[in-house]
Amino acid sequence: TAYAFSPRSAVGVERPSVRPAIAAPSTAASSSAPLPFHPPWLLASTSSFNAALFAAKASAPAPEHTIQILMSDTGGGHRASANAIRDALDVLHPGKFECDIVDIYTDYGPFFPYDSYVPLYKIMAEYSFLWDAFYHFGCTPFGLWLNEFLLEAFCFDPFKDCMSRPGDPAKRGEEGEGGGGGAGRRADMVVSVHPLCQDIPLKIATSLDTGGKSRTKGRTTPFVTVVTDLGGAHPTWFNKGVDKCFVPSDVLYDAALNRGLKPHQLIEHGLPIRSGFWSDSPDGGPSKAPPAQEKSKGWFGFNFGG
Repeated sequence: TAYAFSPRSAVGVERPSVRPAIAAPSTAASSSAPLPFHPPWLLASTSSFNAALFAAKASAPAPEHTIQILMSDTGGGHRASANAIRDALDVLHPGKFECDIVDIYTDYGPFFPYDSYVPLYKIMAEYSFLWDAFYHFGCTPFGLWLNEFLLEAFCFDPFKDCMSRPGDPAKRGEEGEGGGGGAGRRADMVVSVHPLCQDIPLKIATSLDTGGKSRTKGRTTPFVTVVTDLGGAHPTWFNKGVDKCFVPSDVLYDAALNRGLKPHQLIEHGLPIRSGFWSDSPDGGPSKAPPAQEKSKGWFGFNFGG
C-alpha cells in the first residue's frame, strides 16, 4: 500500500512543524467551519470509502466551484495525479467542485510539434540520448527563454480558448477522465500537474482576469502547481507567479526555493495517489473515511493574499 509521506527537515531550510491551514477564496467562499488541513490524497483504501466516492458523485448537486486541471499525457503520472485530485475532492467535498482535466497540448496545440508532444515523448523515451539532449538544453537559461518565447508566440491564443471555455458536464467527464467546468463559466481555479503548464497558462489567466490589459499583473484566478516528480524536477515546474506549489520531497522543496519561490508558496506533502492506495496511516493500514457531511476546509480552500 502506498503512503504519501511526511517531509523530513532539510539542512538550512526551516519546515513548519504543522502545515498551514488555508482559508476559503473570495471567489469560492464557503460557509463551512474549517477543520485542520487535510490533503485529499491522504485517504483510506476501504470498500466503504470507495463506495462513498461513487455515492458522492451520484448524489452531488450542481457544483459550486470549478477547477481546470492542465496536463499532458507525456507519461502516465500526470493524468493519474489529476484523476487522484478529482476523485479525492469528490469525496472530501461532494458536490462542491467540478474538475475539467484537459491535455492542453494534444487538444489545443496549434500544429507540430505542440500537438504531438505525446508521440514525441514516446520516441525520446525510446532513444535516451534525445531525451537527455532536450531535457538539459531546456534547463539552460537560453532554453527556458526560448521555450517560453515560442509558446507565447504560437500557443497563447489556442491555449486561451482552452482556459476560457465554459464548463459542460454533459459533454465532458462521461468517460471518467474530465468533467467540464460546470455552470457555463470558466474555471474558478487552475491547477497544473505538468512542467509545461505554468508559464503561458499563468499569463493567459492574467489576461483573462484583466480583460486583455495585461499578461503579467492583475490575475485574480488562483493558480496552483502540483509537482508530480519525486527526486528531481525540470526548472519549468517552478514559477514564482503561482499562488501555491505542492512538492513531494525535501529535494524539490529546496529546488523550488532555488528557483525563487518563497516558503509561504510551498507545501510539502507527498504525491497524489489513486484511490486504490489511499491511506492516512503511516503503516499503510485503512483509516476511517471522512463522512460526507463533515465540514472541512480542504486542500482547495484557498484565500491567496487574504
